[in-house]
Amino acid sequence: RVIQHLVEKQQIAQAALMLIDDGDKIILDTGTTTVELANLLHNKSNLTVITNDIEIASILEDIDSLEVIVMGGILRKRFHCTINLQGRETYSGLTADKAFLGVNSLSLTKGAMTPDIRQAETKKAMIEMAHRIILLCDSSKIDKVSFAQFATTQQIDVIITDAIDKDLRSAFEEKGVEILIAPRP
Repeated sequence: RVIQHLVEKQQIAQAALMLIDDGDKIILDTGTTTVELANLLHNKSNLTVITNDIEIASILEDIDSLEVIVMGGILRKRFHCTINLQGRETYSGLTADKAFLGVNSLSLTKGAMTPDIRQAETKKAMIEMAHRIILLCDSSKIDKVSFAQFATTQQIDVIITDAIDKDLRSAFEEKGVEILIAPRP
């Protein structure tokens, strides 16, 4: 997964970085694209980063200008992340400006999806914490479905991708979703 569509994921991460302001409280979901975004945060200051990804926490650990909150729970083996043990109420008191979420699949009718129902519950907790929901989604995942929905199209504020069919883009935009196409190098 790490090397599949790597250039696109790096482009998407660069575009996502432009949406992060110094002083933000952000959520970084687990995923290869969010790891790429974490690698770019060294020039930001006064950020609070909430994550369930062990690799992201490790990347950010030595950056003095960032505070990192690691979501606890059950370790999802081979995915380097935690899934929530107690349910969404564990994090109901936290608030973030923006959540940057990875997806396994995205469709206009089914929204954002993942193959793991427990991972979907963790992502739902992240959505409940954040004011703005931003999906990082390379084009290979668009117009596909997986097992468990974690966000309806109406819950999504922004989709950052490398490419999208123009009719599908228009359909998402008609539902109020902003589409950002990451610039190619």
